[in-house]
Amino acid sequence: HWQIPLGRRFRSLKMWFVFRMYGLKGLQAYIRKHVGLAKEFESLVQADQRFEISAEVVLGLVCFRLKGSNDLNETLLKRINNARKIHLVPCQLAGKFVLRFAVCA
Repeated sequence: HWQIPLGRRFRSLKMWFVFRMYGLKGLQAYIRKHVGLAKEFESLVQADQRFEISAEVVLGLVCFRLKGSNDLNETLLKRINNARKIHLVPCQLAGKFVLRFAVCA
């Protein structure tokens, strides 16, 4: 019985495949590209007066919200997620309803 146990988690195999496919330089370029895309999205949000950035952009995660009530932001989240083109995840920061956009694959 020499097969790989796929019924249990085997995270190291997944990482091995990623390194094997991309290589170290390729993986670095992939991550840098997504960090750059997150920064680009941040600049688009900042350029629109209706929105605000709620937290510092870390790696590929951008936390933002519409200026206004929590209900307005919940409605926006439902409309975006119901369109099924992208998926945003909400959170609460200092009592404010915030939308989280993760640029990654």
